[in-house]
Amino acid sequence: MGVRFAATLLLVWTMLLTSGCDRPYDVGDHVLVEWEGNVYPAHIKDVPRPGKVKVHYDGYDDIWDELIPRSRIKGRVKGQVTIPDPPEKVRRTAVNAAKTNQYKIGDRVKVEWHHTYYSAVIVGIVGPERYRVHYEGYGNEWDENVGRERIQVK
Repeated sequence: MGVRFAATLLLVWTMLLTSGCDRPYDVGDHVLVEWEGNVYPAHIKDVPRPGKVKVHYDGYDDIWDELIPRSRIKGRVKGQVTIPDPPEKVRRTAVNAAKTNQYKIGDRVKVEWHHTYYSAVIVGIVGPERYRVHYEGYGNEWDENVGRERIQVK
């Protein structure tokens, strides 16, 4: 009976490993999330309670982070993902902010990063006094969203 039990246990274990069961979503997972009718890549920032996760959409400012039901997660990111155009509410917020923000796209500024100021150019408006900056002499992977408090006129 011991050998038979061990064989059965091995069979069940093998079925579980090969059944395609994914592990539950957790902090740090790179996932695809339904947002305003499209699917966007995002990272899970927090799992505050069962059935809910807080996500940060790739390439978007933290102001767009949101707590969502797990049902909006459409899977894990695998390989390259084509990011759809920003949702209408994101575009509308940027357009409204561009009318009143202190800086405009193309303005040359200095941005504080770890207590040192670096030359940068405003390349996008992401919200009220929130900007996308490109550091001069650095690759696009260093671009980031910053608030006015980190910017100094060049």
